[in-house]
Amino acid sequence: MPLFNWFKTRNRPTPAKTRNAEIIRTPQPNPPTALPKRPKSQGFHDLLPLSGSLYGGFIEPPDPSPERWHPFLRYLRDRIPDISAGVWAWVRLCSTKRTLEYSGGSVFERERAERIVRDLESRILESSFDHRPGFDGIVEQFFQSVFTVGSYSGEVIAERGRNGIARFFPVDSATIRFKRFPTSGRVSPHQIQHDGELAPLKEESFFYFGLDADPSNPYGRSPLMSLPIVIRLQQQLFEDMGKTAHNAGYPTLHVKYSAPEREPGESLADYQDRVQQDFDSISTAMQTRSPDSNFLTQDNVSIEYIGANGQMLRWKETLETISEQVVAGLHIAPMLIGRNYGTTQSWARAQYDLMVNNAASVQRAAARLVEWIANLELAFQNSPVRVGCKFAPHSAWNDIDEARAQSIRLSSLIKLRDEGLISDNQLIAKLEECR
Repeated sequence: MPLFNWFKTRNRPTPAKTRNAEIIRTPQPNPPTALPKRPKSQGFHDLLPLSGSLYGGFIEPPDPSPERWHPFLRYLRDRIPDISAGVWAWVRLCSTKRTLEYSGGSVFERERAERIVRDLESRILESSFDHRPGFDGIVEQFFQSVFTVGSYSGEVIAERGRNGIARFFPVDSATIRFKRFPTSGRVSPHQIQHDGELAPLKEESFFYFGLDADPSNPYGRSPLMSLPIVIRLQQQLFEDMGKTAHNAGYPTLHVKYSAPEREPGESLADYQDRVQQDFDSISTAMQTRSPDSNFLTQDNVSIEYIGANGQMLRWKETLETISEQVVAGLHIAPMLIGRNYGTTQSWARAQYDLMVNNAASVQRAAARLVEWIANLELAFQNSPVRVGCKFAPHSAWNDIDEARAQSIRLSSLIKLRDEGLISDNQLIAKLEECR
């Protein structure tokens, strides 16, 4: 179907103006008991019966082969300066201070819950040689994986006596496949084994997050997926620049020698010998002189630089064009990878606010991971306390303007409270939203 046909006005048949048609057009309220227990509509995907599945089907990942794409994306992150700087900036932008808040239970139970969580952090991460809390390592791995391959997954392992969590094992998200059941619409995770078979995973102990996931793609989308073609052009341009600079080499000197006039009574052979001696002495002096020495001659010798004529390729403009595509693919401000194309404060402020909002959305996903692990451990210990994880907000662009705005906001809320338009609890809730 041509693209513009989507915007054409389509003629729809008008139902007959009868009582029955009017009833059909009018939405009828349905009681809760009339809600279906199984989906009546069709899904987004044609379910593919992979690995001998007889019931349901597996949703194909958007990448042709994640087992090959994910290592390639990690290679780009580790080897290409622009991509490395972009991923590094996103991870550090999201790594604000993290705090755990305990709610429910008595004071004694909350103190006990804090001790339980501290003990959990000391053993939860497999690699603890740097002696950092376990949640810090998990959150950093989460940000690194999300901004590189667009997803992160892991599995919680219980202790032998099933009285607590033993470890949290990160899982390669390239090996995860999701199976959707056609009747219930439920999606369950599976993992590709060494023999190619798909083994189901325990949903109660498995965690998966996909960046920019949608109903047709639960796997997520890597922010680097749009960059391989651009990076190939960039690296080819760098290689061509290196070859051009190597071919040009050092500046070439052109020494011009004007032969002196023949002296009266000088034979032709003596004159030729004298000119040849002068030429040889100039050539020897040019080849043996040091860079910081001077070259003294008579006025019949001139030295010039020579080079290629014609217009050269403007490397800077070409590199800036390609770099703009890299910046667009990373969804990041140019200044964070060493580039800046704007001069106004409002332009930089708009970019900063947008990046902070993007970072906050990924931080909420990391907070859900921490809360899930901590609350699962507290449930093992029969604790009524629940844990909430919060990341500290990013610093304001201008502290003075931000303080003035908060003062105005607080005065407005107090005035609304005094007029009886909002309650004290609503005032506190709105202040919490502004934190």
